Amino acid sequence: MNQQTNSISTTPKPWLILCLLWLVGWTLRVPILAAPPLALQIGEAFGLNEAGTGALTMLPIMAVAFGAIPAAWFIARFGLRWVIVTGLLIMALASVARGLVPSVNLLFAASVVMGLGVALYQTALPSATRNWTPTHIALGSAVYLNGMMVGELSGAGLTLPLVLPMAGGDWRMALNLWSMPIVAIAVWVALVKLPAVCTEDDTNDTGPKRSLPQWNDIRVWQYGLLLASSVVSFFVVNAYAGLFMSARGESQALDGLLFGYNAMPMLASFIVLWAPQWVGYRKPIAVTAILTLIGLAGFVLLSGWASWTCAMLLGCAATVEVILILSLPATIAKGMAVTRLSAGMTLIGFAASFGLTLVGGLFADRFSAIELAFLPTGIFIFLALFCLGSNKRYLQYH
Repeated sequence: MNQQTNSISTTPKPWLILCLLWLVGWTLRVPILAAPPLALQIGEAFGLNEAGTGALTMLPIMAVAFGAIPAAWFIARFGLRWVIVTGLLIMALASVARGLVPSVNLLFAASVVMGLGVALYQTALPSATRNWTPTHIALGSAVYLNGMMVGELSGAGLTLPLVLPMAGGDWRMALNLWSMPIVAIAVWVALVKLPAVCTEDDTNDTGPKRSLPQWNDIRVWQYGLLLASSVVSFFVVNAYAGLFMSARGESQALDGLLFGYNAMPMLASFIVLWAPQWVGYRKPIAVTAILTLIGLAGFVLLSGWASWTCAMLLGCAATVEVILILSLPATIAKGMAVTRLSAGMTLIGFAASFGLTLVGGLFADRFSAIELAFLPTGIFIFLALFCLGSNKRYLQYH
């Protein structure tokens, strides 16, 4: 199979498998982002402060980042289907456990376990896309990432108006309800007839050790840093928009801005679904990276509607860039190289983005200027432009 197979294929689309990929993608963020809307009830139940309630979201995401490497080993050892099924079940059961545990320490432990479950099958999805939709790889990547974006909005937006009333106002039962469709999806993955696995592995490219990232490979760092630059731009606005807008007297617009900003990923995912042929090419990533930088600068330096419009541009462009970069492993690699590249990129991208967000907060505290919270991110996005490379299309990765 060559890397030209995927972008524009005339073969029939595997609709059943695409639906399955979308549903698995949908589960990636639902339980994680169902916690913030329930933060008040959870905080009261466990006596958590603001940092503690924030950890309910941050800990699973950090576990996703650092769980990518062991996940790669498990994929090589046990195979794609069962790693995805196991990850789904671990995540669902850990989400339920968060509502059953008696202490705050166990609550945080369950949150970490949930993130590790997500890491298992998030790391497996690029390889699953390549193996299960071999003639529509770019489309398959766009589909499961669209599912992830819809899942983000579902967890954050439907928990209070829909799921919590269905649970009778009980936050514990609400977490249980979110877990039920995830278990059903895991069962479907376990039972559905899947396409035969592509025989792409070289004879020297098998075994769990070969699934681990090659840290001396510059392309792992290149794509990981590009991923970090797009992920951190989205995180940093969510993290500091409240303080920033309050400091310049725009608190009244905060709720609307955050709603619109966090709805942009869904729009971005449909843009990539509309143009899956962008996957694997340098120019779309370069354009969205530049638009992200412009959007961040405009949000910080302008005010009023101009600033808020720039925030929407940032949210959309950064998410398109995230989707295009996360789609790279399935598009330019094959065999275990897909997992190696995906795991390395995930660790570098998410760990760096959290570090940059933290450094921004330290800058703002040190100099008593909330605007400086965005400075490290802006500098990093600019420097990451030098990681774009010079080839029109990203070369095959081995």
